[in-house]
Amino acid sequence: MKVAKEKLPKSQVRLRIELEPEECETYRPGVVESLAKDVKIEGFRPGHVPVAMAEKHIGEGIILEEIARIAIAATYGKVMQEHQFDVIGDPEVRVVKLAPGNPLEFEITIAVLPEVTLPEYKKIAAESEKRKVLIEEKEIQEALEWLKNSRKTEDGITPELNNEFAKTIGNFEGLAELRESVSEGLQHEKEAQEKDRVRQEILENIASQAVLEIPDLLIEREKGVLLQNVKQGVAQMLQIPFEEYIKKSGKTEQELIDSFQEEAGKRVKRFLVLREIANRESINPSQEEIEKEAAVILSHYKQASKAEKDIDPTRLKEYTEGVIRHEKTLQFLEDLAKI
Repeated sequence: MKVAKEKLPKSQVRLRIELEPEECETYRPGVVESLAKDVKIEGFRPGHVPVAMAEKHIGEGIILEEIARIAIAATYGKVMQEHQFDVIGDPEVRVVKLAPGNPLEFEITIAVLPEVTLPEYKKIAAESEKRKVLIEEKEIQEALEWLKNSRKTEDGITPELNNEFAKTIGNFEGLAELRESVSEGLQHEKEAQEKDRVRQEILENIASQAVLEIPDLLIEREKGVLLQNVKQGVAQMLQIPFEEYIKKSGKTEQELIDSFQEEAGKRVKRFLVLREIANRESINPSQEEIEKEAAVILSHYKQASKAEKDIDPTRLKEYTEGVIRHEKTLQFLEDLAKI
């Protein structure tokens, strides 16, 4: 077997493979035996036609095509294992030469995860600043006013902000305890917002300086994810059929998908950059962390039997592992930022 590798744009690889006739012929007995089962010749029961007679009846062209199909499938697996390509999507196969007594020549074009050239990501992360979160009295008062207005009666009467009102909101002894709870809630919310802001700023700054070729396949997949997000948002928030939303927007579904091109590219780039940083820093979740997170996901199902039926354990493990690695890598970058 001879293999020639050629790098193509958009993180694709073309493999030109040549198999000698002797290599292909090893598949002939199995191919003829399999095809002979469907041969019908008068005087013989189905599946009992002599191999030599069946081979002549089938024809060399059909046999060669089937040999090529099986040989290509087997060779693809061997080549992928040998070269350790991170393949995404299905391969494109083109037979270049198929003739009796000649080598079988074919091309396999695959999309692979791209090589990522990272900038000095630790330095970039260290240049970002985490702002100290402070809660102002005005914010607490506005939150309390919102709570008060949410308890407005049908007659339009709003309750007073006092100890009795606080007791109607929850397990609070008085207004002071309610104020403290509101303040803590606002603090947690703003801290989460600041955490997200810093992480996104760091990742965006790193990604903007990273060098890589993004496969079209990944961008198309991400555009599909964005489309599904829009559909869910329309159903949950606008509560109208997606077709009606499309009609009102003045765009076709394809035009909407096309409008995601830039955002999809950015999202994929950030994902690939974060993945490369995780690899560089050997950031991996422990088995205990994976199992714990998977259990949380499964707990959202009301019936354990339904969860077992709907969820593939292997895919759940892979998904959970990816989610945790993503979070750990973002935390790693965030910890480098200045306070």
